[in-house]
Amino acid sequence: MTSEIGEDNQVASSQEEHSGDLTEQDCSECEARRHCLGDGLSEEQMQGLRKITHTLGPFKPGETIFRVEDKFKSLFVIQSGAVKIETASFEGTKLVDGFFFRGDLVGLESIGAEQYGHDAISLGRTLVCELPFDHLESLCSFVPRLQRKLMIILGQKIRYTNDTIVRGRYMSAEKRLLSFMQMLCEKKIIKKNDNTGSVQLPMSKGDIASYLGLRPESLSRALSKLQNDGIIRNHTKKIEFLDIKAILQQVCG
Repeated sequence: MTSEIGEDNQVASSQEEHSGDLTEQDCSECEARRHCLGDGLSEEQMQGLRKITHTLGPFKPGETIFRVEDKFKSLFVIQSGAVKIETASFEGTKLVDGFFFRGDLVGLESIGAEQYGHDAISLGRTLVCELPFDHLESLCSFVPRLQRKLMIILGQKIRYTNDTIVRGRYMSAEKRLLSFMQMLCEKKIIKKNDNTGSVQLPMSKGDIASYLGLRPESLSRALSKLQNDGIIRNHTKKIEFLDIKAILQQVCG
């Protein structure tokens, strides 16, 4: 993978190309505000955050926001769309390490490192806010609430990663899939109507299998079982949830 990675100026050129595609969005009008780093800040504090924020996009499906081993410079908040982060195994197989949706911070894993540890790839038409980390770090020293919010997000990330890795080693393919569906519920990705709902998957089933540490055939069997149990209806790029309560009960059970 390293041989395919461009230098910093290539990434900067890509980001400059996308930064001119739209005007800066007012945070007060952004749909992701209730989920992002600026939630709970006063208007004066938000002004400081706006000054260091740059809107990039739209990124098309498959385009990279940053690449592994690029110099770490910024965090990115997703305004709209979705992003996956991936690395390569020693054999060259692509490994999906995470999915990010509206309001999520991308790049947290690289704080304290010289370089990004993943490729960040758009899964659909995606807009992001770029937060240069040196400016964000300086702003946090003047806005304790912002610093606390960043620490909370980091703590949540660590807990979720630990739970996923530790619990996942002992979970069946079906349980792993149910846990993934629970995450989609918590991220408000699933369009719910009482106890039913649906999600248009921005990622491929192969990406989901990689993220869950499953073989594609194991994921397919797990989906078929949930469909036979009347919990979901499985489509190529869409999943209908016929019994959301059953999903949550099985994950917590």
